[in-house]
Amino acid sequence: MKLAVVSHTPHYHRNGKITGWGPTVRELDHLTGLFGSIVHIAPLHSEAAPESSLGYVSDNVKFVPLKPYGGEKLSDKLSILTTAFHNFSIIRDNIRDADWVQFRAPTAMGLYVLPYLAIKRSQRKWVKYAGNWKMDDPPLSYSLQKWMLESDLLNCKVTINGWWEGQQRHIISFPNPCLEDEELRMARECGMNKSFEGNLNICFAGTLTDNKGCGMIPEALDLMKSRDKINKITFAGGGAMLDSLKLQMKDTGVNAEFTGFVGRDVLSGIYKDSHMLLLPSRSEGFPKVIAEAAAYGCVPVVSDISSISQFFGSDAAVFLNEITPEGIAEAVDTALSDRIQLRQRSERCMQLAGNFTYSHYINLLRTEILEAGNGRS
Repeated sequence: MKLAVVSHTPHYHRNGKITGWGPTVRELDHLTGLFGSIVHIAPLHSEAAPESSLGYVSDNVKFVPLKPYGGEKLSDKLSILTTAFHNFSIIRDNIRDADWVQFRAPTAMGLYVLPYLAIKRSQRKWVKYAGNWKMDDPPLSYSLQKWMLESDLLNCKVTINGWWEGQQRHIISFPNPCLEDEELRMARECGMNKSFEGNLNICFAGTLTDNKGCGMIPEALDLMKSRDKINKITFAGGGAMLDSLKLQMKDTGVNAEFTGFVGRDVLSGIYKDSHMLLLPSRSEGFPKVIAEAAAYGCVPVVSDISSISQFFGSDAAVFLNEITPEGIAEAVDTALSDRIQLRQRSERCMQLAGNFTYSHYINLLRTEILEAGNGRS
């Protein structure tokens, strides 16, 4: 079977090869276990590839470039319109002979791709909605895409993060995969040997932007009663706030390390050395870094938003009562105050991480999507 994937996943040139955002590339490599041929239709950017991007391992994945679109400037936002005709033509031509089509939402091109897929009633397809299904005050384009999907205009299954009241039968709750079976085994081995005595290490993994809440961490440190119990905070990621965050962390007196965007191997090493993952996000779908870190027994200290608490409850995670510096300080103090409970949460995290393997995800796709066929169950 041939699968055509349409997404907004950024791709780049690196040493004469195409690379893309690591988590999506890894996922599609594993999907070749279900599909003999995969075509990934996504934007190709001209800037240097970040360390978090990967090349495809499987020769059965073919990349088809789209013109990049979107951004902060007005001209960037207008590019959604100026690239639409070209990108639509590429998408239409490359999904024509596919046995299955997967569209990854939400993204601006969903405003024209989803209606087109709705017209193609006989095309077997499903939509992977990776964003927050219950976002407060979403952008208009996201609201329109969600309305189309909830109304089942496409006559297809939609996979989402979490379980929600009033969820229609064609909308299916799926975990977001990020771990190979062998990775999980090795990570658990590291986690079981992790000591929670003495001063502990905290990590933040993600883009350094206001939406991820990292800018509140320096102020939160000043409010923490347990600040002297922190050995080091590692910020794994890059972004607009990198330079200002470095300056703010110097004033806290807490040892901080900034790695920039890193590859999978480096990130795994950070999880191995860390005891807690601090992620005070204001908006998320389900961030894969939580499951990745949990596999190493790294306890999430996170915002209680979207589906996070549905996958990792209070027996595994520590939740912020409010997304503020005060809320961060209180949550970290709570986590550090009881080391026995922190160890128990770590062990529960390692158990729950098994829900996020590629093998589990592929089995779900086979039974819930491919064998069930197009449309509603």
